[in-house]
Amino acid sequence: MRSYFVPAIIVGLVLAAGCIKKDNVVPSPTPTAPGCASLVSPAANAFVTSTSVVLSWSTVAQASAYDVMLGTSVSNAVAVATGVTGNSHTINIVPTPNITYFWYVVPRNSAGASMGCSSAARSFTFISIQSPPSLGYYVVGYFPSYRSIADVPDVKFKMTNVVVYAFYQVNSTGSLAPPTSNTAPLAVVATKAKSNNAKILLGINDGSGDGKTHFKNMAATPTGRTNFIREVMSVVRAQQLDGVDMDWEFPTTSDGTDITFTALMSELADSLHRDGRYYLSCAVTAGKYAGGIRDAIRNQLFPIVDFFNIMAYDDFSTSVPYRHHSDLTLAQTCLQYWITTRGMPASKAILGIPAYGRPSGITQSNTVLSYRAILSQGGNAQLDSAIVSAGSFSNYTIYYNGQYTVKRKAKLAKDMAGGVMFWEKWQDAPDVNSLLKAACDTVGRTY
Repeated sequence: MRSYFVPAIIVGLVLAAGCIKKDNVVPSPTPTAPGCASLVSPAANAFVTSTSVVLSWSTVAQASAYDVMLGTSVSNAVAVATGVTGNSHTINIVPTPNITYFWYVVPRNSAGASMGCSSAARSFTFISIQSPPSLGYYVVGYFPSYRSIADVPDVKFKMTNVVVYAFYQVNSTGSLAPPTSNTAPLAVVATKAKSNNAKILLGINDGSGDGKTHFKNMAATPTGRTNFIREVMSVVRAQQLDGVDMDWEFPTTSDGTDITFTALMSELADSLHRDGRYYLSCAVTAGKYAGGIRDAIRNQLFPIVDFFNIMAYDDFSTSVPYRHHSDLTLAQTCLQYWITTRGMPASKAILGIPAYGRPSGITQSNTVLSYRAILSQGGNAQLDSAIVSAGSFSNYTIYYNGQYTVKRKAKLAKDMAGGVMFWEKWQDAPDVNSLLKAACDTVGRTY
């Protein structure tokens, strides 16, 4: 008889192996709800200008989907989308300016939804960026702070529909600074303009000497521009002004200021054009001569600036006599360049007219004489030149625009542009010889 004997050690190994296999079975974990997501964009307290807004957030581990919550407060937020599997969602909002929306997301999985995610809510506000309505045919008059407002009768303010207060500047810290010569304070000129139905704009220029460096430095950085624009808007609101005129003479492509000038104007336009409240204008070179200064005015400014004051004057010569600094031909050349060659909208092209004269063929130092002073020395309101004495010259021919030339320029601007601009109101004659009067009468503007 054969005996079958299984060694005890083998039995032990088999039993041990069975025990090991049984002990290695890991039970499935009980599912838990995911945590809350971090919101990515729009940034907290952002402004949006489109009614289509993309909301995005960080991916949350264990989340299989997300519910998007939106409301005009955190407490009334409701789900505008459920079961979103990605980490972004586009919503469409009502195009009503200045409504603030609050949003957050709730991650979820099979175990349920995250709790307390409303505490991470962000807000954004819809704003409308649009230009204010056109004023039709523009008649713009600059008024320097150093002039006496008592010398300019109310009717001269009635003749203009835009008055530019000249000038605030930029100081060494990049801040907005009022003029040092303040014979006519901004508040006084603003009151006079508004009482005569004219818009009042804050004129800002780069001054001379260190002022040009200060302006350039301010515009060079996003922080500098942001702080400066904040101060500009504060003055505009506090003084109840109608906008801003920027007179940087001049940015150029040779040092990159064409780039920073474009950025400054674009950012300023965004602030001024919120809800279409304020105007933005810009003084530009005549455009007759090619180069970095002319090219610094980029075409991308055309849609965002409301009108351009074209400085079609000061085309003088220190060596050639008998040359007019602002004749009709120059006006035609300037408008032809900006409107036809460059594509500036005709309605935004405002032709600059000088209310002063310059001699020709001599050094231009203390030689500028106001139109009213030229008439006081025997100049004829219908002519464009006179023999006068002023500053550094005596009994010398000075060239200016009389009423006849101003009428032709006003008609030219009506036919192919958007209006006229005068530098500056005080220099004009206060009586029937007024150049402003000649322009208004030509285009049928009542006053």
